[in-house]
Amino acid sequence: MIYNHKEEEPNESEEAEGEPFGAGDEEDPLVGLIGEITESAAQQIALMFLGLNGNTLRHTEPLGQDDERPEDIEFFISSGGGNISEMFTIYDLMTLVKQRRDIATFGYGKVASAAVPLLAAGTPGKRYIAKHARIMLHHCSSNTGGPVPLARSSFNELKKVEEMMVQILAAHSSLAAGEIYNILSRNTDEYFSAEDALEMGLVDKII
Repeated sequence: MIYNHKEEEPNESEEAEGEPFGAGDEEDPLVGLIGEITESAAQQIALMFLGLNGNTLRHTEPLGQDDERPEDIEFFISSGGGNISEMFTIYDLMTLVKQRRDIATFGYGKVASAAVPLLAAGTPGKRYIAKHARIMLHHCSSNTGGPVPLARSSFNELKKVEEMMVQILAAHSSLAAGEIYNILSRNTDEYFSAEDALEMGLVDKII
């Protein structure tokens, strides 16, 4: 069962599978996502973040005031969205890593659907968007078909997943959950400029 939250495009120009880049180590604290958020892309990005977290999930305590913080991780994002479940994987690892290391996010080109929470989830004050970048939000969708009970179960789960995404966006912006639902309720692709993203509190600075 796959829950998609990506920009819809014609087949002939359908976005390529995500292409993560960056070494994910102390020599190159850069992580990048270009293209769709797929299982493969999320796995590679997760491994990069783990590498930058000392290859462990056990750093659960934030650094103290007197502890020296490592160099910022830079997370480059240019994506039309994709599998929202895989977005949660990346988001949760970002949350873990940020306890000990700042993550500066950079949005370029288009940052749509499931990619928007990743941009917004950067360390406050270090979330950047390019002047000509575009943000897009819309309802989640599912490609699950089959018998009515399966479709009903899929729809119920989809509602829960979308609620989780809305709560993440509300936590990392100046928008209330109700305002985000109002945007999604328009049942269309809603595009926003870099200036809009700044006003909505999804980013901190236009570059």
